[in-house]
Amino acid sequence: MKVGVVIYHKDIYKIYDSRWVDKCLESIKNQTFSDYQIYEINYAADMDCLIKANCYQIELSNYAEAMNFIISKAFEDGCDYVFNVNLDDYYHPTRFEKQLEKLKEGYDIVSSDFCYIDEDNNITHHKNICKHGDIKENLLRNHNVIAHPAVAMSKNFWNSNRYDITKTPQEDLELWKVAIQNGYKFYIIDEELLYYRIHEKQVSNVGN
Repeated sequence: MKVGVVIYHKDIYKIYDSRWVDKCLESIKNQTFSDYQIYEINYAADMDCLIKANCYQIELSNYAEAMNFIISKAFEDGCDYVFNVNLDDYYHPTRFEKQLEKLKEGYDIVSSDFCYIDEDNNITHHKNICKHGDIKENLLRNHNVIAHPAVAMSKNFWNSNRYDITKTPQEDLELWKVAIQNGYKFYIIDEELLYYRIHEKQVSNVGN
């Protein structure tokens, strides 16, 4: 079994506080499941990569295209599962371990509950996604119950699916809606494995 972790960024330190990036990378390093490889793309190609391994520096149109590129590279390199990471957020130490258990059970997309944090890492409120009921019904009502910064996916899923780069900032919702109607299996872990940062310069807000 091979596991990949993908990160993608553009003008990272113009958008995010360096403390947030450090906090995120530390949370990846401190995962209880540590047998993974990181794949990184800097899609502005204007600075060095953060990790220096499996790193690509290519100018692309937006973050959805960057996600398609780097996730594909991870699976092409032989990964069975890939974990998405957003560099302004951070993660519970058991995130990879617990999501991997569900992926091994045959789920294609695994996410989790989460809590919102402010710019200084203070928890502002909790988000219990599982209480919203059936995943498919929610998605088809355009209620995105899949926390994208906490998504882990299977190779089976990626073999036939991609983000539509013209649909940002709803590229993930549009993908989930199609995939769940095509029979792919989704699961939300009823635990807060993601600390989701709210700030004015989030990627989806600035259109990068």
